[in-house]
Amino acid sequence: MKKISAVLLVLVLVGSVAFAGFTGEAEANFGIDFDSQQYGFENVVELTSDLVFFEKLVDNAGDGDIYAEIKAELTLAFDFEDQANENDAFADGEIVSNAEITSAKIIGDDWYVGILGAMGAPNFASSAIDIDTTADEDALDLEPADYVVEGAGVEVGYAGYVFGVAAPRDATNDIDAETYNLFGSVTTPEYELGDGLALSFGAAGMLKDTDKAASFSMKGAYTMDDITANIESDLVYDDGLEVEVAVNTVIDIVTLDVYFATLDDAASAAYDDGTENILSAKAAFAIDQFDIEVTGKDLLNASILGASVDFAATEEISVNVNGGYTLMGVNEQAWYVGGGATYTAEKYVASAEATYASDETLEVEASVESDVIVDGATLSLTYASDDIMTLGGSLIAAVNIAF
Repeated sequence: MKKISAVLLVLVLVGSVAFAGFTGEAEANFGIDFDSQQYGFENVVELTSDLVFFEKLVDNAGDGDIYAEIKAELTLAFDFEDQANENDAFADGEIVSNAEITSAKIIGDDWYVGILGAMGAPNFASSAIDIDTTADEDALDLEPADYVVEGAGVEVGYAGYVFGVAAPRDATNDIDAETYNLFGSVTTPEYELGDGLALSFGAAGMLKDTDKAASFSMKGAYTMDDITANIESDLVYDDGLEVEVAVNTVIDIVTLDVYFATLDDAASAAYDDGTENILSAKAAFAIDQFDIEVTGKDLLNASILGASVDFAATEEISVNVNGGYTLMGVNEQAWYVGGGATYTAEKYVASAEATYASDETLEVEASVESDVIVDGATLSLTYASDDIMTLGGSLIAAVNIAF
C-alpha cells in the first residue's frame, strides 16, 4: 500500500506522464540442446523504461550590450533497462532526478565569460578503427585531459577563440606553503588557407609545484574534386612525449582510415594497459554490388588482420565472405575464415553463416524469421553450434511480441 501511495504521490506532484519511453517484449520459445539433451519451453519478458515525468528548462538572459545568461534543467524520470516482468522498480530506487545549470555566461559583442569552470584540454584525435569492447565501447582515445588536468576557473570566448583559465582555491594554491596549481587552455577558430585547406589548433598547459604537463592539438581538412582528407592529432607531454594521430581519406570509391598512438588510452581495456606504438588501418571499397573492407589492428604488436566482402547478388540474396589472422607471438598465431548468405523473401528472411578457426572449430548458425506471417509478432527458427564437429548445438523455435 505504501508503494502504491508513493507512486500516486509522484504522479499527483508531476501532473502528467510521458509514456513514449516505455518498451517491452514477450517471447515464448521451445528449444532442444543436443549436447546437454535438455529441452523445453522458455518464457522471456523484458521491459525497458525511460519515462520523463517532469522536465523544466530555464533560459534567462538580460538585455543590453553586455548581459548575463543562465540556462538550467530539472528532470524527474523513471528509468530501468532490461528488467524482467513484474519488477518493482520503485523498490529498487529507479526514480531518478537531475538538476543542472548547463550554462552561465556574461556576454558582450563577440565575447563571453563562462563561470561554470575552465575549458579542459582540447581533444581532437580518436580512432575510427579500434574500439574498447570490454568497457564503454567508445573509440580508443588518448585524451590530453587525463594528463593535463584543469581545476576551478572560467572560460573566455573572443572572436572564435576559446580560452580556459583555472587556479583552484585549495591547498594546491597556498602562498604560505608556496604551492601553486595553474592551468590554461585555448582552441582557435578554423583558418581557411585557400585551395581547400583549413586548419585549427588547440593547446593546454598545467603548472604545479609538484608537476607540469602540456598538450597541443591540431586538425586539418583538405577538399579537392573527388578527394577529401582529414587529419587530427594530439600531443601530450607529461614526463615524456605521447602522440596520437588519426587520418581519414576518401578518394572516389575508397575510404582509408589510419590511426597511430604511442600509448593506449589508460582508461581503455581494448589493449592491455601500457601497450605502446599502436598502429591500425582500415580500407573500405564500394564497387558496384560489392562492399569490401580490409582491417589491420595493432599492426606493430598483435597484428590483428581482417577482411570482409559483402556481395548483393540480387535484390533478395546477399553474400558475405570474411577472414582474419592474428599474430600473437613469435610462434603463435590464430586465423579464421567464414562466410554467410541472407535470402530476403516477401514473407520471411533466411540466413546462414559459418566460421572455421585455426583451433579446428566450425561455428555455424542458421535461422529463418518472419514478422509478416502473424501481424504484430515475429516468428523464428534458429539453429546454432559453437563447433558443429564436436557439439550438437541447439535448435530454438520462438514467437516474440513487442511494443
